[in-house]
Amino acid sequence: MNDEEFMRRVFVLAERGRYSVSPNPMVGCVIVRDGAVIAEGFHERAGEPHAEIMALRACDDPRGTTLYVNLEPCSHHGRTGPCAEALIKAGVARVVVAMTDPHEVVDGRGIAALRAAGIEVTTGVLEAEARRLNEKFAWSVAQKLPFVLLKAGMTLDGKLATVARESQWITSEAARQKSLALREEFDAILVGSGTVKTDNPRLTRRLNLATAVTPWTRVVLDGDGEVPPHAQILSDGGRTILFTSKPANFTRSESLEIVPTDGRADLVQVLRELHTRGIRSVLVEGGSMLHSELIRRGLWQKMIAFIAPLIIGGAEAPAILQGEGVSRLTEGYRFRFDRAEFVGTDLMVVAYPT
Repeated sequence: MNDEEFMRRVFVLAERGRYSVSPNPMVGCVIVRDGAVIAEGFHERAGEPHAEIMALRACDDPRGTTLYVNLEPCSHHGRTGPCAEALIKAGVARVVVAMTDPHEVVDGRGIAALRAAGIEVTTGVLEAEARRLNEKFAWSVAQKLPFVLLKAGMTLDGKLATVARESQWITSEAARQKSLALREEFDAILVGSGTVKTDNPRLTRRLNLATAVTPWTRVVLDGDGEVPPHAQILSDGGRTILFTSKPANFTRSESLEIVPTDGRADLVQVLRELHTRGIRSVLVEGGSMLHSELIRRGLWQKMIAFIAPLIIGGAEAPAILQGEGVSRLTEGYRFRFDRAEFVGTDLMVVAYPT
């Protein structure tokens, strides 16, 4: 096996932390001697041992081995001790790293420490795949903003609901289950007041996959002051942040935080506020006006659209891009398709900004 094959095994291990590591990255590790894996580990939860430590604990004798890890070993004291120091003490001979850690407290320091101790370090093995794996982490630490995923269930003609605002259910049960799984890996869900007013959703996690220390948070933008005070999202005891132009309509509680706004809140400021509250990733589920503004302002990092084999028409039916359209194709909001696959009877398309 070569470096890439061992690194692919590292990715498989790292994936085990998808629903549990936030706000930390997903990290896997394998230790190899004479072309054979002799120990493995992965990071299970923030505050618990990192992948390298877990692999070292599973290894009888790490001296002279090659260690593979998808993210640069840390070099600082946080909730846990520095992994680079542990690898040096363990006598590892070579370390293969997929990507450097973009966090300002690491950012090459771990690799430098290993090399200074005489350990051979190879970097950049399957780096693109490693960055994709931890795209939410990499974006949030570099930009000091949460990673924003736009998620929409729509018809083939781009409609999110009928002219009568009926939307349940455009997509299949399989697509809805896939959407629920996305909630389990993101820190927060963001919706506009129209969604709450029309659907009165709970916006809960229902699959019991998430075990991360970062609490699940519902975020509602109520710039027009139209969210009903009796909406179940405000009274079910789940953590909710309400940005509203009419704060007097609501009562703060241990689970409900009210952020007053002067009309509609600026989305950049909203994202900054969420980041300061420890939210590193946001899933946007609607509605149409919120999706439209995020698209127009380029405030999204990824899009997943579940497209149903259905056409409903209607100029007034909510669409993923609402309001005045562009006059010229050059003024359109371009992005790039990443992949597409069938989910039930629907087509799931994953896209990124260009």
